[in-house]
Parts: sequence; structure tokens; C-alpha cells
Amino acid sequence: MIKIAICDDEPIFIEQIKSMIQSTLSEAHISYFTDSFTSGESLCEKLKGGTFYDLAFLDISMNGMNGIEVGTKLRYYFQIKKTIIIYISSYDNRAKEVFCLDTFRFLSKPIDPQLFKKDLLSAYKRLNETQDDFFCFKDIDKGQCNIPIEDIIYMEISKGHKINVITKDNGYIFYGKLTEVSERLETRGFLLIHHSILINYNHIRQMSYDKVHMSNQTELAISGPKRKDIRAKYLQLRKNKEDNK
Repeated sequence: MIKIAICDDEPIFIEQIKSMIQSTLSEAHISYFTDSFTSGESLCEKLKGGTFYDLAFLDISMNGMNGIEVGTKLRYYFQIKKTIIIYISSYDNRAKEVFCLDTFRFLSKPIDPQLFKKDLLSAYKRLNETQDDFFCFKDIDKGQCNIPIEDIIYMEISKGHKINVITKDNGYIFYGKLTEVSERLETRGFLLIHHSILINYNHIRQMSYDKVHMSNQTELAISGPKRKDIRAKYLQLRKNKEDNK
């Protein structure tokens, strides 16, 4: 699923962008989620809280914090895993200002729907080509963290929406929904074996019908309703790994 932020102080343009995203991605059978912001400040509050977006449409000329300032904050908060930024402006002469922020595209208002579609699909292609090797989150004690996905052994949710991240060397805790994390990491070989446990296939050392043994010697139970599906996914992942040798 692609997480998309739209930031423009004119609601009419937000609705136009949302409509074009919906028509483009639905036609391409691509799942997505959008968050809309009418000010740079409101988007930055979300970023400060640890929310990461795969793609951001930023209007350059907004009251208060402008799009360039928001883009700078995006790069500051997420220095390893980078959001794809598409800038939008009524003024073509501002295009040169944004490319120092590793901008993907610049669109002029009024927005051409065909050009928008082309750029959105190109951004999706870029996301698939540059799958990041780091998992980004805000630890409740350590602050913003970027850890190698390959180091994660498993995650387990506890009371209060706290997700415990168990790695080879450390442990982390952040607030979130395990189902959303599962969607984010599904293509990286993670399996939701229980509504409260997400495991990394690459750290499985042994699997039986009802449990798995992980690389750190931990034994984890597979939920009854999930056993058949998890077994099938496990065998497919193993086959894919062998085919790629």
C-alpha cells in the first residue's frame, strides 16, 4: 500500500489531486491511502510524530510554512528512507528552487490530468525499484529510528498499541497498528502468524504446524485460523528464495 500526503492550502486542489489519484491507482489496481493537509505546519506535526509517507504532493506557495520548507523538514525527519516529492505550483519560475531537495517531479497549476497520471505511475515504479532496506519509526524512548529490515526478527504488539521490535542486537518500542506494519512489510517476507505477532521469514529456523522457532531461540505460536495460509506463504517464500539462488 502506498501512503500519500497531499499538502495545499486550497481545498479545491486537494480534492482534484485526490480524484486523480483515485482514478489512476484504482485503474492500475494499486492500493493506496491518502492524508490531506491544508497547511505545511499540520503536515510537519504528523511527520514529527513519526508518520512516514511514500509520496508527497506539496504546493510551493502556501500561507505560513511553504512547500519548500515542508520538503526540507521531510528530508530532515527521514534521512535514510526518503519520501518521493512532487511539487505543485502556479509559478513555473519556482521549479529550480525545489530540485536541491531531490525532487521527483514539478507540476504546474492548472494540473494536466494526463501528465499527472504519467508522473504518479512513474513515482510508483520508482518506489518498487528502490525498496528501502530500512524500517523507520519513532521509538518511545530513543526517538526517530531507522533500522535494517534484515535485522528484525519479529514484532509483537502489547497493551496500548505498543509494538515491540525484536532485532538481533536490540529491542525497540513504538506506537502503531501491527496490521499496517504488516501491509508495509509484506513484500519483504514478513508473515502475520497471529493478530499480535509479525515475523521475518529470513529468521525462521524451523516451522511446524502450530509454531515457529526463530533465530534468537524464541518459539512463537501460529494462530489456528492462520495455520494453513501461513504454511502456504512460507513454502512460497522458500521456493522463491531457492529459485533466486
